[in-house]
Amino acid sequence: MKQKKLLEQDKRLFRTADLAVLWQITNKNTLLTTIKRYRQNRILYRVAQGVYSTIPLTRLNPFELGCAVAGPLAYISLESVLSQEGIINQQPNKITLIGKKNQEFEAGGHTFLCRYVNPTYLVNRDGIEDNGRQAVATTKRAVRDMLYLKPQYHFDRPIPKGWL
Repeated sequence: MKQKKLLEQDKRLFRTADLAVLWQITNKNTLLTTIKRYRQNRILYRVAQGVYSTIPLTRLNPFELGCAVAGPLAYISLESVLSQEGIINQQPNKITLIGKKNQEFEAGGHTFLCRYVNPTYLVNRDGIEDNGRQAVATTKRAVRDMLYLKPQYHFDRPIPKGWL
């Protein structure tokens, strides 16, 4: 019954609290024991502390993975978006995110760098494309994010005046 409920979900990544609600488990020990068994039977895969996937990590989109670990308001931005869009020439060696705390972490064979911004700025979702699995800044938002964090940042390509 629990397995069926889990696998019927559109989501592939779950926090411990999500699983408790989904399975209607209020006892923490029961929840952790269930998760442990599901991991042993390869129904769940550990992504990070308190984050689990229903598919192997190697099959997850790295952006989706980073957003899940970094937190609910986190989104891909900065060098990851700017290099993809040709605004900067150098390729980042880490996937960069904006989130509610500074942290560097590894998951699914990828390295992520999450940079903190003020929560007031973080909850403004203008310029963030979110498909429910991952959130990615538009090029314009990524430029603004970079200038918010590093006002003197040098871009390799000129930025349109209306963006600033």
